[in-house]
Amino acid sequence: MRSKLDSMKEVHENLIKEINGQSSSDVESLTPQKFAEKTKHLHDISLITDKYSEVEALIRDLHSLQQLLEDPVTAQDNELLEMTKAEIKSTTMNGEKMEKELLLFMLPKDSTDEANAILEIRAGTGGDEAGLFAADILRMYERFAERQRWKWDVISRSNDGLGAIKDVTISITGSNVFGELKFESGVHRVQRVPATESQGRMHTSTVTVAIMPQPTEAQVHINESDVRVDVFRASGSGGQKVNTTDSAIRLTHLPTGIVIAIQDERSNQRNRAKAFTILRARLFELERQKLATERRNSRRKQIGSGSRSEKIRTYNFPQNRVTDHRINKTLHELEAVLDGESLPEFIQALRIEEQSDMLMCLNEDES
Repeated sequence: MRSKLDSMKEVHENLIKEINGQSSSDVESLTPQKFAEKTKHLHDISLITDKYSEVEALIRDLHSLQQLLEDPVTAQDNELLEMTKAEIKSTTMNGEKMEKELLLFMLPKDSTDEANAILEIRAGTGGDEAGLFAADILRMYERFAERQRWKWDVISRSNDGLGAIKDVTISITGSNVFGELKFESGVHRVQRVPATESQGRMHTSTVTVAIMPQPTEAQVHINESDVRVDVFRASGSGGQKVNTTDSAIRLTHLPTGIVIAIQDERSNQRNRAKAFTILRARLFELERQKLATERRNSRRKQIGSGSRSEKIRTYNFPQNRVTDHRINKTLHELEAVLDGESLPEFIQALRIEEQSDMLMCLNEDES
């Protein structure tokens, strides 16, 4: 570990030289893109090297205090002896805390955490009640997004009865969107008595949530020959606002069989652009899941796969309880969770669990 940290210090010093340049021509030789990349790399590695310097300083302090403790003069002065012992204890605790922070900084970063995201919500089992709960989940994420000051754009939405949602797809843009929401993928279960239930029986329904990073066109290249594009006339409800032109788009990605259909916009081009945005996100997510599966096979503990078939959380209305089954965390403030206010408590707990798991793997690799 120390050799790895010393190597990072060398990289840090070389980056500073490159960015500052020994002469103006050195800086001018860097393109704006390369300069931005090196500046970001310097920022990221500085977090580690600065913390490492703090840890090294504490180790030196601890060594000096230990020498003071062993000094015969200190042994004869009870007050000085107690002060030294207290200082050693305090310095040791600070050192352990800093070492843990240093390890967290050294954990591999997921570049997709900074990406924008595509959110998909689909009503599952439970009929109308599932559709109503899908609307509740949608509102939860929308309010959470508002608190984060993210941009919220509805790509497609299919309603199913008064206030119910069959499925909806949202584009969310902002700072660290995927990193905040990536643990939300999976099956969300609700237990409550529907308003239409005359005998007061509790029903159980499910909603499926998928969170996918939104890649750029450069990150995911789609060959046009791999995609079949079908154009058709959009359907409407009750004869209202039915498009009279063939503006709806259906994309079929032949290698994977993924099908995307968009008909929300009256413009063929806008529907096409939205459809390709979703297709690009799904293809990117397929590749991510493939790599994640390979990593999981070599790890003995996981938070959860995040697959759509996995029940991750239960919202129990009679008991005012929300339980995340991956970390066995329960909050008795259901309304605050569904309002997006208490959702960060689950997100933070899941992030800590992920970091603990990664630290365990890092220690195993070092040993």
